[in-house]
Amino acid sequence: MVSPDNKWYDPISERWIAPRELHAAAPFPHASENHVLELQRNVEIQRIWRALVDCCARK
Repeated sequence: MVSPDNKWYDPISERWIAPRELHAAAPFPHASENHVLELQRNVEIQRIWRALVDCCARK
């Protein structure tokens, strides 16, 4: 479950968790392929984490 202020509820610790801030820096023109892949990986990890937290909070 996500609150209006974008915090997630952790049913195990029974508390709300604020997400880490993502720094929206302008991409470098010479960004390496590994850097792009790492960013995509982080986005996917956050998506999965939110889905897990939402699923657990419903029970």
